[in-house]
Amino acid sequence: MRQIMAAKIRIKSDPTFTAAIAPLESALAGWRQQRKHLEPIPQALWQRMVPLARRYGVSPVAQALRVNYNGLKRHVQASQGLHHHGSGTGTPSFVEVPVRVWPASEKAHEWVIELEDRAGSKLTLRMPPGESVAALTLAQGLWRARA
Repeated sequence: MRQIMAAKIRIKSDPTFTAAIAPLESALAGWRQQRKHLEPIPQALWQRMVPLARRYGVSPVAQALRVNYNGLKRHVQASQGLHHHGSGTGTPSFVEVPVRVWPASEKAHEWVIELEDRAGSKLTLRMPPGESVAALTLAQGLWRARA
């Protein structure tokens, strides 16, 4: 739990995060001053929040901008359907590499699997030839446990 809190604090104190959020904070402040009672946030503002949420995470962006977490999450999820693979926009947040057959040859080189999160933390697995896919499952379990 402390690691999660430390990661959130690190993101919120990151100068690039602060600089990226600042223009949107002022746009939201302007809208909030002029909005009518219970008027929803304009779609244009939500669309500006989505790339930030993809880059820094939904929770830090929602908290920094004081917007509804679930609302922002819905907009992020809805926009994912609009982006096609290979479109060249942004970097993928997750890439699945299917491994159907591991090399059984004695001459095969070791397998190296590297995982890296948004904060730059890395997990590297080096596996000798013939190891099972269970090692990848173990890596995924360890990686998820840190989050």
